[in-house]
Amino acid sequence: MKFKNNTLALIVIALSLTGFVYFYEIKGKPEREAAKAKQEQIFDFKTEQVKSFTLTVKEKVLTIERNNDIKNQKSKWQIKVPVQKAASQASVDFLLDRLTTGKSDRTFSIPAATISEFGLDQPQAKVEINLDNKQSHHLILGKPEFSNRFLYAQVDPPSPPPQNLSVILVPIDFKTAVDRPLPEWQEQDKQETPTATPTATPTPKDN
Repeated sequence: MKFKNNTLALIVIALSLTGFVYFYEIKGKPEREAAKAKQEQIFDFKTEQVKSFTLTVKEKVLTIERNNDIKNQKSKWQIKVPVQKAASQASVDFLLDRLTTGKSDRTFSIPAATISEFGLDQPQAKVEINLDNKQSHHLILGKPEFSNRFLYAQVDPPSPPPQNLSVILVPIDFKTAVDRPLPEWQEQDKQETPTATPTATPTPKDN
C-alpha cells in the first residue's frame, strides 16, 4: 500500500511539473516576450500621435509641425524654425520611425556626478516631441559608447535631477536621424523639365 501511495505522489508531482512547464514555458512565453519588448521600447507613442517636434543640435534649433490636409486626408510636415518651408517627408519619417520603434539595448543607473562621462551634461542633441494629447517627451543624446554602435541617452529626465540617473543605450543611427544639415530637412523643389521651343521653319526667299 505504501508503494502505491509513493507512486501516486510521484505521478501527481510529475503532472504538476508538466503543467508548470506548459503554462510558464509555452503559454506564458508570448506574454513574457511582449513584456520584454515593451520594456526595451524607448517610447510607447505612435507616429500618428506626433503633432510636432523640436531638435536642438549644436545650439541650432529646428521645429517641425504636422499640418493635416483634411481635404486630401493626408498629413504634411512644415518647418517652423528657423525657416518657413515644407519639410522633407523622408527625413521626418526616418526620425519618427526611430522614435516610435527604436529599442534600448540596455538600461543602467549612474551617479549624477558622473553625467559628463556619458556626454549628457552637454548633449550632442535634444529631441522634444509634442503629442496630440498635449503630452510631451524628451530624448537626450550623449556620447557614443566604446563600440561606437550605441549612444548614451536619457528619456524624459526628471527635473530637478535625482542623485542617481537612469541611462539607456540607443542605436547609433539616432545620430543620423537628428543631425542633418538644414537643406536635408527641407522638401526639395521639383525641377520642371524645360519644354522644347518649336523651331520656326525658314521661309524660302524669292530669287
